[in-house]
Amino acid sequence: MADVLPHRLEPLSPEHATRHTGLACESQLRVAAATLRRTSENEVSATTVVGVLGADDMSALQRLLAAIQQEFDVDARLRLYIGSFSVRFTRRSHTA
Repeated sequence: MADVLPHRLEPLSPEHATRHTGLACESQLRVAAATLRRTSENEVSATTVVGVLGADDMSALQRLLAAIQQEFDVDARLRLYIGSFSVRFTRRSHTA
């Protein structure tokens, strides 16, 4: 069931050449950022994704998060644990 939802929500994420990093968590991260971006501030203020990460996947995850932040205009805070991670996406504050 956990793998079905990201595929159903895949249309939320625009097609980009930078996709498909090989990380299993990519679609979940993109869906979370797209959901935050496409909802009003009153509906969703932040969202968190938790996943498993191999030691050799760290640089790919960091590149992916940088691309997602730019693509969806959100901030991402990465926290690392032994063998896992969490990413909290929040809206960027655009002050005049």
